[in-house]
Amino acid sequence: MIVTTDIADILFRDCKDFGIKIVPFGKTLTGELTGERITIHVKGQTPETYWEKSFCEVNLCVPDLSPTEANYPRLKALERKAKEKFRSVTDTFDGTRYLYEVDTITIEADTALKCHFVNVRLLFNVLNTI
Repeated sequence: MIVTTDIADILFRDCKDFGIKIVPFGKTLTGELTGERITIHVKGQTPETYWEKSFCEVNLCVPDLSPTEANYPRLKALERKAKEKFRSVTDTFDGTRYLYEVDTITIEADTALKCHFVNVRLLFNVLNTI
């Protein structure tokens, strides 16, 4: 059985390859962003016949170069890496098979944090063993 906190742990582990500091699950970024960060948000699971589905978001945050300029070369590089990294991942956790892949990927702005981020929306499927 895999629950939402397990999904967060799996994504936390898999995001270490980016070499960027990861904000612990459940923590919130506040104030101006001074360095690159990754945030992970896991939504509730929906049981179906064979899979329990959950949408998750991994945000790769990059501080803006100035109040009117995003660091688009860095965002582009992270977007490409994320698209490749999360293309289709299959593994097991605690004896349960899972699969996740990119549902959508976009670049968005956060004016409060003074950054832009690559928003990767993942569809996370867990084999329904119950």
